[in-house]
Amino acid sequence: MAAFCAHPCGITQIEFMVMRMAKASRFFPSSQGRIRYDIHGEGAPVVLVHGTPSSSFVWEKVWPRLASRLQVITYDLAGYGASDKYEDQDVRLRAQAHVLAEFVAHLGLARPHLVGHDFGAATVLGAHLVERVGARSLTVIDGVTLNPWGTPYSLLVRANVAVFRALPAYVHEAMLAAHLRSAVSRVLDEAALLALLGPWTGEAGQAAYYRQVAQYDHDFTGLLETLYPSITVPTQILWGAEDRWLAPETAKRLQSLIPDARLSYLPDAGHFAMLDTPNLVAEKIEAFLETI
Repeated sequence: MAAFCAHPCGITQIEFMVMRMAKASRFFPSSQGRIRYDIHGEGAPVVLVHGTPSSSFVWEKVWPRLASRLQVITYDLAGYGASDKYEDQDVRLRAQAHVLAEFVAHLGLARPHLVGHDFGAATVLGAHLVERVGARSLTVIDGVTLNPWGTPYSLLVRANVAVFRALPAYVHEAMLAAHLRSAVSRVLDEAALLALLGPWTGEAGQAAYYRQVAQYDHDFTGLLETLYPSITVPTQILWGAEDRWLAPETAKRLQSLIPDARLSYLPDAGHFAMLDTPNLVAEKIEAFLETI
């Protein structure tokens, strides 16, 4: 497969991309290892939190528009992207919510706008509702927020983690690539696929992928469901109208639990709406924040 050809330096093209991303970034020490992050622009702080199995790369075409008027902060969840990955690392939702609380404190942010996609939505909501992180607003995009959640593929992996961990690297990469392609409504271009797949390749990356699936935290989302009615800050829900990972009907269920939550469906967008319709996602976030 051409995507996995060797780089002239003797490393794969994917490894080169991950190394380049890490080199250009900042890091902070969290309770779950070093966390890679970036800060763009100036103004009211907005923290963009990615989901699984992705990285902060998914915001690549969203943050530039927001950074013209806001301070936009992106980071890789613990155990994801270019953040630390190691054996026995806690990458459950509850741990991610705690790390986000640590991150907000580390940066000295006072009531930032919090935006979370997929797994990152539960991270944001957990940080606000459980870790008591103050927020000026909340935005959920195709969020892992209500039980049951998980794609058929990821749940199959979770039920057979030992078997999948033993897969040869080329099989693991091919299967995960096919899974990632189903997250968008359009054709996922090769560069985007490489960026999404890269952190999950190599010995450490492959182990990290199965570690995070094994630690899917449905108990935590069950807890969050009981807390949604207590949300008092402005909240909006964005959902890809063509999401094949989390049914679009889920958005209405979530809206019914959060007082005064606003809901918008995104035409032509799949689960990774930020890759399918980045301008529309940025526009919706920007317009919402202007009303607060």
